[in-house]
Amino acid sequence: MTAPQLLFVHGWGFGPDVWKPVLKALGQPEACLPDLGYFGAASHEGQRQVEALRSGPHPVLAVGHSLGFLWLLARGNWPEGSRFLGINAFGRFAAGEGFLQGISPRVLARMQAGLMRNPAQVVMDFRTRCGAGPVSSEMVSQEALQEGLTDLRTLDMRPVLSRLAGVPGAVNILAGGQDPIVSPDMTRASLPPDLPISWQAEGGHMLPQTHPDICAEAIRRMTLQMLENS
Repeated sequence: MTAPQLLFVHGWGFGPDVWKPVLKALGQPEACLPDLGYFGAASHEGQRQVEALRSGPHPVLAVGHSLGFLWLLARGNWPEGSRFLGINAFGRFAAGEGFLQGISPRVLARMQAGLMRNPAQVVMDFRTRCGAGPVSSEMVSQEALQEGLTDLRTLDMRPVLSRLAGVPGAVNILAGGQDPIVSPDMTRASLPPDLPISWQAEGGHMLPQTHPDICAEAIRRMTLQMLENS
């Protein structure tokens, strides 16, 4: 039996370092940690890493935080037997017809306009709402951040999740009951009703940082299930 390839993708306004506590709790496994380039890293390298796993022979356990989960689902065509763990995750972010629980597109439009004027301030404001620390204003990549906000405004992976929900164990979700970015109502409305959600009653939007042991245990459990089914 071959252990699944571990892949971790961070959310908007963050980088791969958000996973450090989870990796420590796991005992520093071998993992792929692509960088979406919000703070100056070359995002095409992260894309290359993910494409290599998608075209490879082994199942992938793809772990996404916030937008990272949506981003992973949007790639499509994963190796047979791959599974997904969403942390502070959603199947759609922006509100629209039939999804009033989402974030108003006007909020995202204001953030995109703000990125044109002062990208560091927009990122700092968002990270403060998340309960995370600041980053250096010199590192902020306006282009990558704009692309991420476009994904948040346009991507709707609910149909994909509905198909995956029909496969036992294919998707699991960890959610924070006190998440200031993704409310419990928004979480439930953006996911299939039969998809299992593990609620952390006091958790916010930064579960990989505040609840790394719980995240690591979910990863271990899904890894074991994948090995048993291989």
